[in-house]
Amino acid sequence: MTMNEEVALSKAYAFFAPVYDVFFGKVLEHGRRSAIALAEPDPGAHILEVGVGTGLSLASYPPHARVTGIDLSPAMLAKARARVARRRLRHVEALLSMDATDMAFEDGSFDAVICMYMVSVVPDPRRVLEEMRRVCKPGGKLVVVNHFQTESKLVQVAEFFLKPLHYLVRFRNDLNLEAFMATAQLPVESVQHANLMNYSTVLVFRNAPQA
Repeated sequence: MTMNEEVALSKAYAFFAPVYDVFFGKVLEHGRRSAIALAEPDPGAHILEVGVGTGLSLASYPPHARVTGIDLSPAMLAKARARVARRRLRHVEALLSMDATDMAFEDGSFDAVICMYMVSVVPDPRRVLEEMRRVCKPGGKLVVVNHFQTESKLVQVAEFFLKPLHYLVRFRNDLNLEAFMATAQLPVESVQHANLMNYSTVLVFRNAPQA
């Protein structure tokens, strides 16, 4: 991600951080819980959440997991850290400011990597997926929750009215599911729908050793 793209995205979410939970809290909670359940973290498993935002998902992880979250927005991370302190979420080990397209972790650092509602707001979803794969251990799971392009007329109507909100958070609704799965070049273990009107899709990939 270029410096200009980072600044633009960070500014957008600094503006939106105070009310983010109101718009995206309960309405997308089912997808968050589904993603964590499908990751199936074993006791002591080290989980990375890419695009942790305000930390809406953090309380849903099992207490036996070890969770690290990253986000590009300092404003969103501040809310996430406040949530961790307020709810005493001891399983959250770190919340770090980091670009998801260029992570500072070593290869194979995590047992599973989860990305929730983020690949539609970054300029290069393919690069995010590549980095997720790199930092995940071979055999580990990559879980992605996101909205993809849909032919549902009902959802298309909802998207029309949500255009101002989508613009504010740099959200794109034209990401193609099949193309995204092909980009991963990894075995797809499951494809499930989540949230109202099946608005979101939960994808589970099994990481494979790098060639």
